[in-house]
Amino acid sequence: MNRSINNFKNNVKKKSNKLKNHLFSFSLLILLIIILIIIAYYKLKIQITIGPVWDTCDFLANAFEFAGKRFGYSDLGRPPFLSFFVSIFIGLGYVSEVTIYVLDGLLFILGVIGLYLLLKLRFNSLNSFLGSLLFATFPIVLTFVSSGLSDIPSVSFSIWAIYFTVLAVKKNSKFFYLSFPILMLAFLTRYSAALIILPIFLYILINRNYRTNLKDMVFGIFASFLVIVPVLIHFYEKFDDPFYPFISFFSTTKIPVSPENFAYNPEPLYYLMNLPSYIGIAAIAIVLIILGIIVYDVIKLKRRRTVFKKQLWSILKVEKTTKKIKLLIFVILTLLFVGTFGKIFYMLSEVIFFALCYMSYILLKNRDIKNMGINLLFLSWFMVYFIFHSVYVIKDPRYFVTMAPAFSYFLIFGFSEISNRLEFKFKNKNLKLYISLVLIFIMLSSTSFHLTNVTQYNYNIIHTNEDNALASNWLKNHDPQYKNKIIYSTMWPYTAWYLKTNVKMMPIFKDNQTFYNGVKEYTFNPQSSIAMNRELENNNADYFFCEYFICQGLNLPSYKPIKQFRTIVIYEKSNKSK
Repeated sequence: MNRSINNFKNNVKKKSNKLKNHLFSFSLLILLIIILIIIAYYKLKIQITIGPVWDTCDFLANAFEFAGKRFGYSDLGRPPFLSFFVSIFIGLGYVSEVTIYVLDGLLFILGVIGLYLLLKLRFNSLNSFLGSLLFATFPIVLTFVSSGLSDIPSVSFSIWAIYFTVLAVKKNSKFFYLSFPILMLAFLTRYSAALIILPIFLYILINRNYRTNLKDMVFGIFASFLVIVPVLIHFYEKFDDPFYPFISFFSTTKIPVSPENFAYNPEPLYYLMNLPSYIGIAAIAIVLIILGIIVYDVIKLKRRRTVFKKQLWSILKVEKTTKKIKLLIFVILTLLFVGTFGKIFYMLSEVIFFALCYMSYILLKNRDIKNMGINLLFLSWFMVYFIFHSVYVIKDPRYFVTMAPAFSYFLIFGFSEISNRLEFKFKNKNLKLYISLVLIFIMLSSTSFHLTNVTQYNYNIIHTNEDNALASNWLKNHDPQYKNKIIYSTMWPYTAWYLKTNVKMMPIFKDNQTFYNGVKEYTFNPQSSIAMNRELENNNADYFFCEYFICQGLNLPSYKPIKQFRTIVIYEKSNKSK
C-alpha cells in the first residue's frame, strides 16, 4: 500500500516537474521573441535612415521585375527567392524599400526561433535561450538585420532545414518532407547555402537509419525539386539556359581574382583574426571562461601525468588491425587537411574535412560519447563555410553570418559543460543562473550600444543614398525624357533604383584591367581616362553618374560635368560629341 502511494506521489512529482519545465521553456521562448521584435524594430528604424545598400537595390529591382512592375533595370543573376518574396508585397501595393527591410527582419526572428528549438534538442531551455540570444546579438548579425540582404534570410532557412533534418533522423522521417524543400529555399536565397548539404548528409550518414528512411528522404528531395522547377523555367526564359545563374556563381569561385579587387584578401585565417569584432563582449567573456577552465584542467592533468597518459592512451589505444588502419587514415586525413588548407581548391578541402568528420565518427562510435552526432553536425556546419570563405580570396565581414549559428552552438556547448561544474549556491540558487543573468545583461547592453552606433558606422552609405536621391531628382527635372536616354553609373544599382529606369554598369579601368566591383586604390593614369571615355562613347552614353573620388582623377574629353552633389558628379555628353 505504501509502495503504491509512493509511486503515485513520484508520478505526480514527475508530471509537475515536467509541466514546470514546459512552462519555463515556453516563457523563455516568449521572452526571446519579445527581445527579437524589439531588436528588429529598432534596426528597421535605423535602416530606414541609412537607406538601401548596393545588393539591396538589386534585390528590389528584381522584385519589381517579378511583380510585373519592371522599370528596365534588373540583375537576375542574383538568387531569386528574396526578390520573389518581396515581389508578393510589392504586388499588393507596398512599393518601398521598407518592404524588404521588414521581411528581412521577420526572417531574422524566424531564424532565431528555429535556432532556439534546434538547441533545445541538445541543451536545456536556459542554455538554448542563451545560445539563440547570443547568435541574435552578435554585432556582425545585428549589423545586417533588416538590411535587405540575403545573408540572414538564407541562414534562417538553413537553421530550419537543419532542425527538421534532426527531427527526421531522431523522431519522424516525415520531417524530410520539410527539411529538403526548406534547404532549397536557403539555396535559392543565397547560392553558397548549397554547402549546407554536406553537414546534413554527414548527419544522416552517421545515424545509420537512412535505409529505413529512404522512402521519405526521396520524397523530400522530390518536393525540393518542385520548389526549384518554376525558377528553372524562369531562368530558361530569361537566359535560354535554366542553370546559367548557378553555373555563373560557382564558376566565379574558380576564377583567379586580381589583388586590385577591393575585397581581395588571401589570408586564410582572416575570419579568426577578426573574430572578436564579430561576436561581441558576451561571447568573448564565454570564450575566456572556457579557456580558463581548459588551462586549469591541463595544469591539473600535468600534475597527475600518470592519469593524463592513461586517459590519452585510452583514446588512442587500438587493438584490431582494422582499427589501426582507420586511425592511420584519420591521421593522414588530418595532416592532408592542415597541410593543404588555403592552398587547393576549396571544394577539395571540403571533401577532405567531410571524410575527416566521418572517420572521427567511425573511430569514436563505440565509446558511447553522448550527442556525438549533433556535435559533428555543428562542427561540419561551421567548417563548411569557414573553409569556403577562408580559401576564397574575396573576403567580407558579413560572410561570417553563415558561420555564426554553429559558432554560437559551440560557445554554449562550452558554457554548458563548465556551468555543470558550478555547484556553488547563493540564496539557494545555483551560481550558473546568476552567471547566465549577467551574460544576458551584457548581451542586451552591447546590443543597445551597437544599435545606437550603427548609423554612425554607415555614414558613407547614408551619404550615397542621399546624394543619389538628390542627383536623380535633379536629372528628372533637368531632362524629363531621361528614361529614353542611355545612362551609365559607377554605382548603377543605386542610380537605377532612384531613377527607376535602366542604368548600365560602368566598370573601373586600371592598369589595363577591368573591374566591376571596385578597386582598393582609385589612382588612375591617362590610359584609364581614355578607356573610360571610350566605353562611354562606344555605347553612346548620354549621362554618366560618377562617384567624386573616382572622377576627380579622370579626364573625359567627350563628357562635361554638369552638376555635383557632394559625393556624385553628373556628366553629360558634350555638344561636340553628339
